[in-house]
Amino acid sequence: MRPKSIGDQELALLQYVEEQGAATVGQAAEGFGSPRGLARSTVLTMMERLRQKGHLDRRQVEGVYQYFSPAPASE
Repeated sequence: MRPKSIGDQELALLQYVEEQGAATVGQAAEGFGSPRGLARSTVLTMMERLRQKGHLDRRQVEGVYQYFSPAPASE
């Protein structure tokens, strides 16, 4: 079974989250999505797709989900 593919925009978002260590949807929408003209809902959809593909995980902190990379960043 082939691993699920990841698009260029998803890869850029994944790299952004890895650089931040962890990010909420709001933080990613502001820091990643806003400069690219992406709506918050688009960033949320992308983050959830990355989570479903196994590239991101999330934990709830004070009622807000923080997304993070479950694997150590590549060196």
